[in-house]
Amino acid sequence: MKILVFGAGVIGTTYAWQLQEAGCDVSLFVRKQRMMRYGQSGVTIAYSDMRGSKKQDGHTVFRPTVTDRLDPGKPFDLIIIAVRSNQWQDVIPYIAKYSGNADILFLGNAWDELGLAGKHFPEGRYLLGFPEIIAGGHLENGVNCYLFKNRHTMLGEPDGKNTERLKNISGFMAFAGLQPSVSSRMTDWLQYRYVISAIMPGLISKAGSARLFASNNTLIKQYFLALREGRKVCRKRGAEKGSLFPFNKLFLPSFILTRLMRSHFNEEMLSAMDAHMKHGAAEKKKQYYDVLKTGRRLKVPMPYWASFEKYMDFS
Repeated sequence: MKILVFGAGVIGTTYAWQLQEAGCDVSLFVRKQRMMRYGQSGVTIAYSDMRGSKKQDGHTVFRPTVTDRLDPGKPFDLIIIAVRSNQWQDVIPYIAKYSGNADILFLGNAWDELGLAGKHFPEGRYLLGFPEIIAGGHLENGVNCYLFKNRHTMLGEPDGKNTERLKNISGFMAFAGLQPSVSSRMTDWLQYRYVISAIMPGLISKAGSARLFASNNTLIKQYFLALREGRKVCRKRGAEKGSLFPFNKLFLPSFILTRLMRSHFNEEMLSAMDAHMKHGAAEKKKQYYDVLKTGRRLKVPMPYWASFEKYMDFS
């Protein structure tokens, strides 16, 4: 299977690296100005890998096969789109025009973007995914990434069916150590995950860092109150009851939730969250306002969510 990873940020680079290490035929789509450096000098990857019995920290230089354009005459079997949610509007029309008959895997946050995908791709062309196994930030000449032991590459078909292509993709993801988990409710899962991604930057910005947030009981309580509002928005949009943590625990008293939340955050996760806060301000703002505007349109009261608006200026 010939695979193209579209997006050379932390997620795209790390997936391309891990798939290539597993023996897959992988190309990485990069911007024209990065073609020579990525193709010749490679990409520096600083990693912290927690998937085994013992954490491994290290550096490597990843030298991918690179391209800066799609050519229908040189087709791929699968294109993995790993870009920020605010880039979908530009990327989707381009992929639709030049991707031939390749299957498309959208790997990342999505709110209203799936409607855009449906306008450009025929039914059955694309799958959904989320890279919760990987987080990180950017270095001067590469990326630093964290690969978590108990996290997954979430995968699913938009209609929830367990298709043969889904089994195939899950199979080579597993072989590459990317810990796939198939969900029959991926569209709902993505909505709830989007809410978490949308509110967390405001909390970290208010606290000053991820570590300070994780040690502040008042902010953690506000986090859960905002998530309850976000959950109502998801339900109003048609999502079924979410089983994703912490939505599946929101019925618990706040002191128990706070204890659970603190145990959920390890040192590597907090470091990854702080690294992520240094990049992608436009996406963070978009996600926050996507949920807030949808809640207002659906007449969902969101006082706690709205209270973080003043902390969403990352400039």
